[in-house]
Amino acid sequence: MTMPWHHYSRIAKIVLDRLKPLNKSRRKGSERMTYERMRDRSLVQAVLPFLIVFGALFLLIWPTVEGIVSRWFKFDESYSHGLLLLLVSVVLVARAVKRESPILGFYPLWLIPFALALLAYGLGNILRVQALQELTIVPLLLGILAILLGWKQVRPFIVPVGLLFFAVPVWDYLSWTLQLITVEINQLLLGLFDIEFEVEGVFVYLIGVGAFEVAHGCSGLRYLLVGQSLAALYGELNFRRVRSRILFFLIAVVLALLANWIRVFVIIYMGYETNMQTSLIENHDNFGWWVFAATLVPLFLIGRRLELAKGEQVDMVKSLPATDKVQGSRKVWTGVLVTAALPTLLVILLPSSVGQIKPSPDAFDISLDGEQYAPLFGNRLNGWRPQMRNPDLVFAQTLFDRQAISREVGPEQQLFVGVYSYAHQRHRAELVQYWNRIYDRNDWVPEEFFKVMSPSDIPLQGVTLRNLSSGHRIHLAYGYYVAGLWETDQWRAKFAQIVSFFSLRTDASLVVFGVACDECNGEEAVVDFVSDIFPPIINQVDRQFVE
Repeated sequence: MTMPWHHYSRIAKIVLDRLKPLNKSRRKGSERMTYERMRDRSLVQAVLPFLIVFGALFLLIWPTVEGIVSRWFKFDESYSHGLLLLLVSVVLVARAVKRESPILGFYPLWLIPFALALLAYGLGNILRVQALQELTIVPLLLGILAILLGWKQVRPFIVPVGLLFFAVPVWDYLSWTLQLITVEINQLLLGLFDIEFEVEGVFVYLIGVGAFEVAHGCSGLRYLLVGQSLAALYGELNFRRVRSRILFFLIAVVLALLANWIRVFVIIYMGYETNMQTSLIENHDNFGWWVFAATLVPLFLIGRRLELAKGEQVDMVKSLPATDKVQGSRKVWTGVLVTAALPTLLVILLPSSVGQIKPSPDAFDISLDGEQYAPLFGNRLNGWRPQMRNPDLVFAQTLFDRQAISREVGPEQQLFVGVYSYAHQRHRAELVQYWNRIYDRNDWVPEEFFKVMSPSDIPLQGVTLRNLSSGHRIHLAYGYYVAGLWETDQWRAKFAQIVSFFSLRTDASLVVFGVACDECNGEEAVVDFVSDIFPPIINQVDRQFVE
């Protein structure tokens, strides 16, 4: 049976009508794929310039970054929050990108502060002042953003990137000042409670009870850095006005310091009441964090009151627009090439900060008066010796005085001479660095500080150390000898290192003398020992590096 033609036309029309939605959906899918490809290409165009510039900068600052990260991994110290703060910074940067949708460009005026920050970093490299290099990292990161985004677009990134400043280990310079402030506050509080005490430096002596040292860990630096970080983060997330952020930040600083003052006072007071038997002496770190957590309650209550103030609410996060724009592709890449060229050029021009480090130091050829002083087996004094990282030359010898034995003083009096020298200072091989210490704080505690004058009228720093386990005491006199300049303080020794850059000498040494005795005046014994042995030791050090 043959179907009439008009039936065929009707069937064809029905099929075409059914196919129209399918074709439309296919077109929509094709359009969507095209949009995704455009979006991916736009994302690459936006990210690639930053990757190139940051990669060039990373080649320059890698040794400094390595040193910073190594401090972060010491989880028992003031900068253990660094890894977490880095993660928070990355999240906030991503949040700002999503909210602001910045447009890439080239703002050459910002090359000037960026170049100045690079010069400061280079100067720190030449003079081996690591703190100066660490201080420049955050400005360098912000400088790159300012060059490619301009001031108006970079402002939302200042706080997210600036948070890293609280994880840079340059805040140790505040530690001594904070220790002294803590001692002064506790003097006031102890006086209010009619507790008899004496203060000497950072030591608080409770009459008839015992002594407390307000050490580096008691300065409150850890609480201060964490409090500052939390305040800056809270202000970024909840405050619009700058004055509210500043006010909240200052309140956080005060409360963080207050938490430490309360912690130290409670420990001292409980030690007084329990005759030094309180468990807080052993668990004072955990106790301190509980006190700090308690101060966060009023801090965030204040923050909530500020947050609810009129006009303070932060705008909600905007959704990312359909397309990312890059302004003037040729102009952007010009800025990228110029910005990346500056740190690359500095990498080429600067002397390498990473020098060859020997697996073990060479022996320093130093001879002593064999008629008076004879060596004992070993290079330690009652288990003590300085902690020095990667020196080039070392002389460390334990001695006894033959003449003392003849005077029936006895061999109990042991002597120590140590010379730890760097022929030239470089990354991980510097006289003054975090890893170098006169004593291990886990094993020894200073009890008394005094001055020792050498026969050449050169002052040395004297200190009496007590072993926390055995109770044995040793008495030391030491000085930093940097290119012919003497200093007793490590920070002044670092400054002498800067001055020595303009001299012909590049050496730097720690020279230390020690006496261990139970039945003698330790300070007098150190002075006598230094007067005998100091001149020949220094003459031999000079011959090693001058001739």
